[in-house]
Amino acid sequence: MTNQSLQDRIMVARNQSLQDAYEQAEFQKWLPIEINQISTGHYSGYIHMLEHDEVGVCWEGQNRTIHKRSVMDQELCTVSFFRNKQLQSGFSEYTPADNSLFFLPAGAEVDIYVPANAETVYFRFNQSVLLDKARAMDPSRWSGSPTRLLCLDLGNLKSLNKFVEQIFQQSPFNNQSSSDNSNEVMADVIMEHILGALNSSQLGSVEKSSTLIARRRAKHTVSRSIDYMKAQLKQHICPSISATCADLQLSERTLQYGFSAILGVSPYTYLRYVRLNGVRMALTQPESKNLTITQVASHWHFLHMGRFSKDYEQMFGELPSATLRRALWA
Repeated sequence: MTNQSLQDRIMVARNQSLQDAYEQAEFQKWLPIEINQISTGHYSGYIHMLEHDEVGVCWEGQNRTIHKRSVMDQELCTVSFFRNKQLQSGFSEYTPADNSLFFLPAGAEVDIYVPANAETVYFRFNQSVLLDKARAMDPSRWSGSPTRLLCLDLGNLKSLNKFVEQIFQQSPFNNQSSSDNSNEVMADVIMEHILGALNSSQLGSVEKSSTLIARRRAKHTVSRSIDYMKAQLKQHICPSISATCADLQLSERTLQYGFSAILGVSPYTYLRYVRLNGVRMALTQPESKNLTITQVASHWHFLHMGRFSKDYEQMFGELPSATLRRALWA
């Protein structure tokens, strides 16, 4: 094997301690993703990642509830699971069972509710490569390419959990390139293990349940509402609940139910959290040394500065002045 071909098979290991949800998003450079903190208190987390041209593995956790939103790359897919069984997580309209495995296809919507202290793991693949191998093993099952999220029942996640622990234990974390002493974890080992898991899993039995159908409707309501809120904020308009209901032709009851069922908060609270997250990102990445807290707060429609400071401190565990001061000193 030539030096170049050996290098191509080396897994590069990276890890980071996290102090903000936006850091969690920025660390995952392969996917432009928005991650908002939606529970109160000082944020602390971690992320471990193994990366290769063909495969990626990510193991992450945080002490606050977060909401992830994005759209998958047109060539990449993920296979993922929640490591914590006692916590009420959410992947799109699904509430994971103890042994749920998720296949998220290329081009699909990413919408994940991760409760405080939960751990998640995902494997990233080139979808064409993964499905070509899957079809070779089980032609009838993978004859077509999935176009939406699949919730699969693996029966038992213990083997997959142990596999994740092993590959990370064998990979010393560093920030060096693959030409240095990175851990040589072969991409095909991970590929084969996940192919085995996929082909031994079954499609979840709840697919036609009334509960899932109701959650799917609620999820659609929430997605439309959040997209509307984001569009309004982008135009420097702070959307009211009444305007959201009127423009989307939704009753307030439907809106309230959707957010409660999918995200565990009211639409008003979610909007306030999104605005506070917007303020925090601006303060942690100031565009100039002349940036003021009042400017940022006003941009995100916080007009009562005393109330805003209290809300910010409750949300992030520090005053906005402390956030800005630390960023300017960095």
